[in-house]
Amino acid sequence: MSIAFKERKPPLMEKFGVYYLNLFRRKDHTQHIFDLSDEEITKKVRKITSRGIWTSGLTGIICVWPTVFIAVLKQNEHWWIMWTWIGLVTAICTVLEFYILFIIALKAVHEVSELVNMHRHEQDFLKDGPFSITNILSRAALELHDPELQILGIDPFKRVSKKNLLILGLLYKLKIVITNFVARWILTFIFGKTISGISITYIALPVEFFWNAMVIRRVVREARLRLFGFALCNHIADQILEAGYLQKLSQEARIGCMRAIGNAVVLAKNYHPNMIVLLLRFQHLLHIEKDHRYDDWKLFLKTLQTVSDKEKFFLLDLFTVAAAFDGKISSLEAANIKDAYGEYFDLYQPRLMKLTDHLRSGQLNAAAELCKIDFEAG
Repeated sequence: MSIAFKERKPPLMEKFGVYYLNLFRRKDHTQHIFDLSDEEITKKVRKITSRGIWTSGLTGIICVWPTVFIAVLKQNEHWWIMWTWIGLVTAICTVLEFYILFIIALKAVHEVSELVNMHRHEQDFLKDGPFSITNILSRAALELHDPELQILGIDPFKRVSKKNLLILGLLYKLKIVITNFVARWILTFIFGKTISGISITYIALPVEFFWNAMVIRRVVREARLRLFGFALCNHIADQILEAGYLQKLSQEARIGCMRAIGNAVVLAKNYHPNMIVLLLRFQHLLHIEKDHRYDDWKLFLKTLQTVSDKEKFFLLDLFTVAAAFDGKISSLEAANIKDAYGEYFDLYQPRLMKLTDHLRSGQLNAAAELCKIDFEAG
């Protein structure tokens, strides 16, 4: 059964990322990601991160140095001459730096995907579209927003203020400028315009190194989380199919599966690909095509009360996995999960926190142990 998305034209930058990810050479790995221990995975990812941090940091220094140099060189010129030179040099260097940084980020993400050996899933039903693994990784590497699509009527931003999202996005874009300005102001206040004869303007070099390093570190962590989520979705689906659990679910419980994931998406207040892939995976497994108000919290709570105890445990397992899949617990999740867990709160809440922590810290095998979905409590 195919999955149909609303028509969407991928942004140019996303296409750019997909092009390079497909261009990088793929190694012929035979291992499965679960064949590696968590210690081996952590060590390999740390090595990829370190290499990316140093190359991106040095790229930042090299590309910002001409701007700093011209600012010092032209500081005694008329203001419009100085700023014309600064603007021209900055524009050229910024374009060059962004291009190189994008390639570094995409290469780092590609290396993590090779570690996870994701191209073994090329025949996966999600190999195309906005939530294919290549598109997901492209957005992770270039820090692009995931598409705001409504799937089966589920609106992830149902409880989110669009104004707050815009403000947070603007603040994120201003972080380097603000940090540079604050650092220069503090140093100028303490030391004056120079330190041992070196202009305070050169503070831009370590600032650029720092932010580029932080960006590549964040990119690799997010790519790792998305890759682990994709691998765990396949792992969960294989286990459920092998155990034959889906045939034992009532129609109400089958709809409840979609509501468990759909409400986890809404409570998370974001459209994290891990949750969407899990949602689409279960849609595919359950052969569900119609909208049954899967993001209605009250209906999900009602479903938990009407299904059998075994089915309830199955739904709570699935809800716990879905809620943890983006690697964090939102304030909305924290405020509402007790209503879902009810008398089993002390049993499921610690599992939710542990699973979230394992996903965030890159402990794949430990996370897999907590992703078991069955008819038993806890």
